[in-house]
Amino acid sequence: MDWSIVACYLLSSIVIGLWANRYVGNLSDYLVAGRKLRIRLALATMTGTELGLVTVMYMAELGFIQQYASLYLAFLEAGTVLVIGLTGFVVYRLRDSSIMTIPEYYEKRYSQSVRVVGASVMVVSGVLNMGLFLKAGSQFLTAISGLQDEMYLKLIMTGLLLLVLFYTVLGGMVSVVITDLIQFLILGTGMVIVTGVVFWSIGWDGFSAIVTEQNGYFDPTNPENPSGKGGGIGWLQIIQMTVVIGSAAMLWPTSAARTLSCQSAAVAKRLYTLSSISFLARRALPVFWGIGTFAFFASQPELFAEFEEAVKTNSSITSLSAMPLFLAKVVPTGLLGLVTAGMIAAFMSTHDSYLLCWSGVITQDIVAPLAGPMSQRARILVTRIAIFVIGAMLLIWGLWYEVSSDLWGYLAVTGTVYLAGAIPTVVGGLYWKRGSQAGALAAILGGLLGLSAMGPCVETINGWFSSNLNGTHLTLITFTFSAVVYVLGSLLFPDQPREANAESVNPRARHI
Repeated sequence: MDWSIVACYLLSSIVIGLWANRYVGNLSDYLVAGRKLRIRLALATMTGTELGLVTVMYMAELGFIQQYASLYLAFLEAGTVLVIGLTGFVVYRLRDSSIMTIPEYYEKRYSQSVRVVGASVMVVSGVLNMGLFLKAGSQFLTAISGLQDEMYLKLIMTGLLLLVLFYTVLGGMVSVVITDLIQFLILGTGMVIVTGVVFWSIGWDGFSAIVTEQNGYFDPTNPENPSGKGGGIGWLQIIQMTVVIGSAAMLWPTSAARTLSCQSAAVAKRLYTLSSISFLARRALPVFWGIGTFAFFASQPELFAEFEEAVKTNSSITSLSAMPLFLAKVVPTGLLGLVTAGMIAAFMSTHDSYLLCWSGVITQDIVAPLAGPMSQRARILVTRIAIFVIGAMLLIWGLWYEVSSDLWGYLAVTGTVYLAGAIPTVVGGLYWKRGSQAGALAAILGGLLGLSAMGPCVETINGWFSSNLNGTHLTLITFTFSAVVYVLGSLLFPDQPREANAESVNPRARHI
């Protein structure tokens, strides 16, 4: 019964891809759905995109290893999104500029070279960032279904990716918006069911016992995790996450794609204001699933020890597997199929948007500026090819890269590569007249310093310099460095006035 429910949902996604292809007439339709999203549809598709299975997995993992302390991320993000919505900071002016991608703004404000360089760094960051989405989604499915063999993990990763590629390549943003709406409804239903089952299974006494009897982690400002199940948080990491989450809320390309697809700048503001509620839920509810998982295992020490031994001996089982293993125990048949379909919906709604976003950037902001004039049909073709290439890269990366920290830590670090340079470049461009091309290039390239915060690089750096740096230190250093070089580069190498540029190209320009 459970597998039948899942199969029906997957078949519906194929039908949607075939149907949506009829409504793609040009690149604007393909990338931003013709800029016709009204507030309700924009809200549903933005929530569907940002509430991906990878979000559910890493927040549940944080709830499992950091218990109540990890809830600070949910309130931090919701507050940030609400402030952006109320003030319209950055997002209002971006939508008002009628661009389709963030790098398009780079050229409009600075130059074509800034656009191409910025787009290249964005794609590197984005593909690395979503490189483990497949593995996280597959770990959920293998754990909840009991298929723990590593070969099943690889086959499921491949199958899910091919399905998403199919309907995204065919229908573009039209297909993504339609599927995201359906996925939003299925996912919302599944999340309500899971939350109810978790609270019913553990009970209020079980949740309170985490703090009173099981030495759970409660205060995020405390850098030591008393539960001993994972790393601590502390003020330095809270500052890091404030910077990363605040930057991503404004400029993460998949969120920006929804902003730029809205009917108007006013709708974009309302989208952020209303999204603060769904963004709070997307992080808080999975945390409670993780907390419930911790309570379940902690109440059965032998089972907890067995799980921890499996993590050490079986490469397909990690701390990410704890939550789906718990759900497989407590969710009854029938409901389990609906929940699994909901989580697959979450997986697909994130992948389709991310694939379309990065491929659109490759076409619009790298290939087109370098190749010269391209027809709408050629641009759509290049975008579709880019989707397949990125998909292949994701499959390879997801199969062999091993995360040396929690999944959220990996996502924050890889996102820094783009965000550290984008924040000063966009904010400076929108609100500081003296921002220059040189400053923008320096800031964007400075973001590549964020690669040093990835696990293997941190180990190498500490080995070379006998230091004790971690990803948090190097992330904050990267953001600071990019902001500083943007200001210094703009002051030391200012742009010539546009009128002067025109005269330098054609001395008669002032007389024409």
